[in-house]
Amino acid sequence: MAVFDAVINNADRKIGHLLPAPGGHLYGCDHGVCFAEDYKLRTVLWQWRGKSLPRRSVETLRRLSAEFSAGSLTAELSGLLTASEIETTRVRIETLLEHRVHPYPPDDWPAVPWP
Repeated sequence: MAVFDAVINNADRKIGHLLPAPGGHLYGCDHGVCFAEDYKLRTVLWQWRGKSLPRRSVETLRRLSAEFSAGSLTAELSGLLTASEIETTRVRIETLLEHRVHPYPPDDWPAVPWP
């Protein structure tokens, strides 16, 4: 979920937005405060900041990157997001792949979602 938040630039992840389910599954209940062009990542999942991304997450990010390169993901998202929002999402994916660590909170944005 922390990697997902970093990709979509979730600006409002609160603990109540995490829905644990039987079998160890975790679902996120989200909203429209995502995909901003400016870095506004704000999540309750900061405990992973700076830690290496799990191999499974890196593999998923590689697949997302490949789908952007092929144009299929860009085409699918174009009806939902602006061209700038799509491009900054692609850049976030590439940045995560380059550094392979969970991002840190932005210096100029509250790191903890407000209740």
